Amino acid sequence: MIESAREPATGFAGASVHVFPPQGTFAPAAISAAAGRSERFADAFARITEQTDEVSAAEGGARLSRFLTEADPPSVEELQRTGSLELASFVASLAAHQALCDAHGRPAVVLGVSAGDFAAMTAAGVFSLRDGAHLALKAAEVQRSCPGRMVALKCSCEEADKIILRSGVRDASTALVFDDRSVVVTVPGGEGRALREAASAMGVQAVVTPVPFGSHHPSLSRQTEALSAVVASYERHPATMPVHSAAGGRVYRDGDTVPRAMAENLVSRVDFPASLRQSLFPGARVVFDLDTGGALASSARRILSQSTVAVHAPFAEPAFTW
Repeated sequence: MIESAREPATGFAGASVHVFPPQGTFAPAAISAAAGRSERFADAFARITEQTDEVSAAEGGARLSRFLTEADPPSVEELQRTGSLELASFVASLAAHQALCDAHGRPAVVLGVSAGDFAAMTAAGVFSLRDGAHLALKAAEVQRSCPGRMVALKCSCEEADKIILRSGVRDASTALVFDDRSVVVTVPGGEGRALREAASAMGVQAVVTPVPFGSHHPSLSRQTEALSAVVASYERHPATMPVHSAAGGRVYRDGDTVPRAMAENLVSRVDFPASLRQSLFPGARVVFDLDTGGALASSARRILSQSTVAVHAPFAEPAFTW
């Protein structure tokens, strides 16, 4: 479990939800910018990477304490080439979580989105920090074996279904729904050209995501078995807070079903709107998006537009007080 280094300074303790993002929205330059603005975040990042750097180095990877804080930070493509993207996203979201805990108190609920589940479960104490880092790296190896690509569409889920039908790509499937204007489709058999052409014909913006594999698709049963075995190989502890998952809309429970439940993310659709609403408990006052680019915050604001719950994206808000 990640421990708080100091007493919380403000009154969000027990009244917030921390949302842990997928790696596909990672913005490397946000780390050094946040560390420059906030001593509290810089301290949390240093504490996290002190342990995760040892894990990464043992696997032949980069020491992210230096790699992510250089004057000229690495690109997403460079992180992909060095096999560091998944761990970078894991480390960044946990450092943000820790800094927010130190400043504003622990959340009542954590919500993982896609691969963000690994960091969310670590934040809740299910995995130790070192084991969580190992798991993020090993899970990434399984994820990279998943065939296909993912295409982001600026449309609703219903429009995405029409685009899939028009494209003729029968095995394409909606993988992630972020809001009524943002959907990601997995095309397991190729680069998604036919899907992008169909989207263009319907006036919908379509972009291949930087993640070089498919995910959240029913064809990934073999990879699901492999990931379940990976998760099962790490020691687990009772969660210190509820952990929600946007994949399958589940709440993780203590017990031997955790490895299977986490692995089934690979074949389950991410429904962020439903999961965010499910995670909002009575008395919730604020949602913190831990994504370095603040990508989930815009969706959360659309989803909660009729709610009094505030939404903050600390990395993307220069005036935010960590």
